[in-house]
Amino acid sequence: MNWTNEAENKLKDVPFWGRFLVRREVEKFAKGRKSEEVNGEIYDLANEKWLAMSKKN
Repeated sequence: MNWTNEAENKLKDVPFWGRFLVRREVEKFAKGRKSEEVNGEIYDLANEKWLAMSKKN
């Protein structure tokens, strides 16, 4: 899946050891929204969803 520069830069804020997991989850989220690329908006939406789910637990 193609990532925009904006999304790649946001991913750099994640510690190196966690980037693989975050990349995989964001791409899964994007595919669920029928998006063909990950941009800053998709990244932020996926992050918000993940944070909301973690607060419920």
